[in-house]
Amino acid sequence: MTSGERDLLNFLFLAAESHRKKQVPGRDRFLLLAMIAACEAGYPELADQYQQIITRDSPRHLLARYANAIEALREEGFQVFSKQIRRFCTTERAEQLAVGLDFAAERELQKRQSNVQQLAEEIAEPMLGT
Repeated sequence: MTSGERDLLNFLFLAAESHRKKQVPGRDRFLLLAMIAACEAGYPELADQYQQIITRDSPRHLLARYANAIEALREEGFQVFSKQIRRFCTTERAEQLAVGLDFAAERELQKRQSNVQQLAEEIAEPMLGT
């Protein structure tokens, strides 16, 4: 597993935890970070899914301007926003938070005998329906 894939899973796990606790603003921030990490790790289809979750619940969100996550990341205006959101939670802090909630990406992959994309889809599933 690459560090980018680990980041993706950690941010996504934190988004799912925020969703479970009905903390929509926190969920959206973590989903945004997961979207960025997914793009950087080579999972654009997952990134698009996270964009859709955010814009479904917040139709006026900045992300609604873009057809997909890759397009958003290429846009200068979004890059400024991306830098701000990355300060919300660093990758190191996300890993600390996830471990504190008993989530370790490598362990979860081994336990479930799956790959990164399958685990990401499983983690995101509760957010897709509501």
